[in-house]
Amino acid sequence: MLRQKISVLEEKRAHSQPLPSGCAPYTSSGFFKSQSPNSKPSAKRWDHRFSLDTQQLNASVLKAAARTENPSKIITLATGRPAAEFYPWASMTLTGKESSCGKNEKMADMSCSAGESAYDLSVALNYGYAAGSPQALLFVTEHVELIHEPPYHDWECSLTCGTSSAIEIALRMFCNRSDWVLVEEFTYSGTIDAIKAQGLNILGVKMDECGLSPEDLDLKLSTWNTSTGKRPFVLYTIPSGQNPTGTTQDTERKRAIYEVAEKHDLYIIEDDPYYFLQLGDSSLQDGFSRTSIDEYFRDLPASYLSLDVSGRVMRLDTTSKILAPGLRCGWMTASSQVVDKFLAHTETSTVSASGPSQVMLYKLLDETWGHRGFLEWLLHLSHQYRHRLNLLLDACQRYLPPDVCSWTIPTQGMFLWIALSLEKHPEARGGCLIQWSGLDVEDRIFAQSKRKGVLQGWMLGKIEPEIHFKILQVVTLP
Repeated sequence: MLRQKISVLEEKRAHSQPLPSGCAPYTSSGFFKSQSPNSKPSAKRWDHRFSLDTQQLNASVLKAAARTENPSKIITLATGRPAAEFYPWASMTLTGKESSCGKNEKMADMSCSAGESAYDLSVALNYGYAAGSPQALLFVTEHVELIHEPPYHDWECSLTCGTSSAIEIALRMFCNRSDWVLVEEFTYSGTIDAIKAQGLNILGVKMDECGLSPEDLDLKLSTWNTSTGKRPFVLYTIPSGQNPTGTTQDTERKRAIYEVAEKHDLYIIEDDPYYFLQLGDSSLQDGFSRTSIDEYFRDLPASYLSLDVSGRVMRLDTTSKILAPGLRCGWMTASSQVVDKFLAHTETSTVSASGPSQVMLYKLLDETWGHRGFLEWLLHLSHQYRHRLNLLLDACQRYLPPDVCSWTIPTQGMFLWIALSLEKHPEARGGCLIQWSGLDVEDRIFAQSKRKGVLQGWMLGKIEPEIHFKILQVVTLP
């Protein structure tokens, strides 16, 4: 199945038009998708959900002027682009790992030069188009089609300056000040900061061993008190190896949540940085050490994007957890209407993803690895993180008292979520425990960990008389 899908992509490339050229050329996923536009339904329109700022925001006039079929024949006088001859760099030389990374690790040499036909370095060093370079966007679009196959026709991708930037833009696109945003009851602190920074309110949805609860989500929306503000319609979720709980939503759970989203007309922000870090069957000590690339591809879980029949999902992918966070590069996928507004916001903020970072991505993912090689790398990473998880689990079983600590082995991601039962703590007998705040518990553990030379993960949870437990997040470290 994988081989056949990659062959389809290669066949389309072989018969496609040359990539758009020139400085910051206009490009679109529509140039690179393989399916017929009439074979799938159109996405829902989101005019009624856009924020006031987004409704008034249109594409940059200067950027719109670049949307021409023959940019190389136009002399641009208005954009203030520096002349490429004055850039102090003439070439880039890179050495990267082969995708399989066996015991005898092989390296691959890559280079990019000014004037190069495949990817002109002088173009990469100039201002870029908000959606990304044609070279990088081509690979990303093919990758999304290969992995997710969105079930509506007018979807597109755009490169981003990383997920943190993309989340900030997404919130501005859909939310007005004082609006409410739905999140898991425990969630990534960076997103909480971004929500609060825009003057938005947070509504936590309960979780269980499978992640976000569709029943609680439906209950909160069905019983919403309008005196507290407009009913929330933006749902932010981390479905795979959730940060910080490590839970993963299976396909059945995602379908149930998507049904609630359809019922209440929600827009879903699918932040999925740990999607490709598959840790395998928790009942097996080695996880999936014998898994082939075809088995890995087959077992990748359904994403919200792959279930999205109405175009109500913005999927965010990042290179941070699978290549390197310093690239500050990722990609988002959504309906064409939503992507257009995303690009309009990008043009007035970050402008575009880093040109040199896009060169590095193109040279590694497209020229060196290809789609199959990229998946081989992701399988290799999954093996490595499974090995580290096994080491961490061994340490937990050896050093953590089972009557105080409990955990569930994650199947994806980088986090092990440990519950601490504080009922047996000496101070619990005298009632002192009730007076503790979450920070009190965290400070004590942090101080003890520091004395032992360990930097702990952040802790989340509440200390209440009825509960007497605290939640600890642990990340696997080298």
